[in-house]
Amino acid sequence: MGKRTVFVQLVFFLLASIAARAAATAPANDTLPVAPVANGSQQVELGNSALALMGPWKFRLGSEMAWALPDFKDSGWENLTLQGQGWSESLVDPNEGSDPGWAGHGHRGVWGYGWYRIHLNLQKTAEPVSLLVPVIDTTYSIYWDGQKLGGFGDTAEHKGYVRSSKLFAIPVSLSLPGAHVLAIQVWDQPSQALQLRRQDGGLRGAPLLVAGPLAVKLQELAHRSQILWLISDTAPDLIAGIVGIFTMMLFTLNRARLEYLWIALTLFCFVIPDAALSLSILTSHVTYQTYAISYNMFTSRLLPLFGLLAAIWLVDLQRKRWLVAWLLASWSLFFLISLTVEIELRFALFSNHLLGLYGPISLVALGNFIAILLYVAVAGVLTQGREAWIELSPGLLVFGFFLTILALANMHASITLIISLYTSFLSLIPLSVVTIVLRRFLRQRRDHQRIEAELLQAQAVQALLVPERLPQTPQYQLEGMYLPASQVGGDFYQVLPLPESELIVVLGDVSGKGLQAAMVVSMVVGAVRAIVKETQRPAEILERLNEELTGNLRSGFVTCFCAHVDAAGTVIMANAGHLSPWVNGVEVVMPGALPLGMLAGQKYETGRFHLNNGDMLTIMSDGIVEARRERDGQLYGFDQLATLLLGRPSAEEIARTAQRFGQEDDISVIQIKRIAAPELPFVPMPYLVQI
Repeated sequence: MGKRTVFVQLVFFLLASIAARAAATAPANDTLPVAPVANGSQQVELGNSALALMGPWKFRLGSEMAWALPDFKDSGWENLTLQGQGWSESLVDPNEGSDPGWAGHGHRGVWGYGWYRIHLNLQKTAEPVSLLVPVIDTTYSIYWDGQKLGGFGDTAEHKGYVRSSKLFAIPVSLSLPGAHVLAIQVWDQPSQALQLRRQDGGLRGAPLLVAGPLAVKLQELAHRSQILWLISDTAPDLIAGIVGIFTMMLFTLNRARLEYLWIALTLFCFVIPDAALSLSILTSHVTYQTYAISYNMFTSRLLPLFGLLAAIWLVDLQRKRWLVAWLLASWSLFFLISLTVEIELRFALFSNHLLGLYGPISLVALGNFIAILLYVAVAGVLTQGREAWIELSPGLLVFGFFLTILALANMHASITLIISLYTSFLSLIPLSVVTIVLRRFLRQRRDHQRIEAELLQAQAVQALLVPERLPQTPQYQLEGMYLPASQVGGDFYQVLPLPESELIVVLGDVSGKGLQAAMVVSMVVGAVRAIVKETQRPAEILERLNEELTGNLRSGFVTCFCAHVDAAGTVIMANAGHLSPWVNGVEVVMPGALPLGMLAGQKYETGRFHLNNGDMLTIMSDGIVEARRERDGQLYGFDQLATLLLGRPSAEEIARTAQRFGQEDDISVIQIKRIAAPELPFVPMPYLVQI
């Protein structure tokens, strides 16, 4: 609020300088100084000049419309002579050159209507005559000889817009030489009076009586100055808004990082009031009350709350739920009573005793805020060391900004110091957020590079566990293909050669994906190789492997197919929850069994069949049939797999077909083709011999 006031005062200073320069260059007989006369009115002679109406003014609290009439007797009213002209010659002290409001004249804490009246005696004028009214904090109406010239906002409905100087043209019929009365009705809203400032209420500077073409120049300058004021007022907060949007995008990418949400909401608290301010100036559809409410609610109330929540999350104290509950409980009561006072609901719902509660509740909330901030700072430093000060910087700066707003509201501190601190905090808060985000980005980049290096190492290890080249025998041609769904996968296969051209073939699928599944794969492959040294019976291999895995898996299970293939073409197999094998495009039906690692003591059945010359045994993981087309979600399924296998494709063709269809899981395929064997009588497939 302070920076806005400073700029408005600067505008008035510029306006007054133009008026003074015009008056100084006018002919001497066109201007006369203001001179009080015995009857309480002023003799005014205007040429092409402007004259500040310093007084004497008459003032009274009340709402009687009869007080606008020129013949009303106001001799019993308070006398008031303005000392300032409503603008400041200082860029840092907005009160220099301005008078206190009616609060500074013995009516502090009073809201409602007030009237100002001044008697003028126009001796000579250059038509037309206008009245330039300086900034008045709330709504007002202007009356000249009892006729309304206009106003600012709507005093009847208490609707005002963003404060600015305003020029009112006085009709020629009302500006003839003679006695005139200027009356100004002002409405002061409760939310302003509750701040108990000496500057609250009514006139704080002398209106200018302007004659001739100078009025048009002043009006043009006032309009341009207001647009310039809007740009200068909202530009600093625009930076905060841009950083806030960027931080919110980070939150949408990773919703688990709530600190980005709190930071974004903190920065948006700067922008929302500026949006209301811009709409009020540019469209005149958003009232000043809307802007004031948005400023007091977001910048003065929610901003410190979100800033402290961001600090709690940044130093990783959100797990202390009592801390967050303490903050929300204490601040919520303060926020609710502030909102009630701001939108003036207390007239309808509460008695005037609410005003007495506002101060104590505000002090309690501020005390809790300070206590929580100190606790967060100490706890953060103890856990994170000096690094915590960087993470705490947004919360600390927001708190400093909040204290600056309080100082501006009460005007008890040096204005120069307050404005300097205000500007510094406004600039440093977005900068601190950018610093934290960049530090976290660099840290995450380092972590990402480390994880990628670990994944590369895991890929190298898995390449040993899933060999690219399979052993070949004079009787069989073997081909394997493995396509992980991610950098490392949970599928595995092993083809272990035995004496006399026999083979042990193992193919399995670990539930899950990623590094955890890859670690289980390494354990399973190591166990398989050790078990095969002791037994080559598939059922025993699976049973012993099941004992090794049961109780050693944190979660999930392992499906596995195991087969013993001898040189004569006999295949003995056992299955632990895996897909059945296929021979020449026909599925070999096997009984169901539990996957490995789920239940200790599990027994597995054994099946047997024979491969003739040219027969193709295909063993696959479920990543083939579970491939899903993206455009309609259709599964590849067993029917399409059966059709594909009838064409006797290679292992790579099977895997690539499923991958193109829409790979969602790891894909592994082993094909064993019988290339030399005595011909046996043909037996239709599928078939299974139990042993």
